[in-house]
Amino acid sequence: MEAIIERTPSRITVSMSLRRWNRMLQLEETYKLARIIKRSMKQVESEPSMTPEEAVAALRAL
Repeated sequence: MEAIIERTPSRITVSMSLRRWNRMLQLEETYKLARIIKRSMKQVESEPSMTPEEAVAALRAL
């Protein structure tokens, strides 16, 4: 359970268990990764498709 300790117009200080804090950090990282994946999926959809030979050549160029 969380308890708000202090509240200012730009900041909130809360008290929570270490387990809950770690879970919130994990959820934040998961959210960031999901945003990156969603952005890359949009990028993939807008790119022209490649033949298998073109794909292998592009990978070798890396």
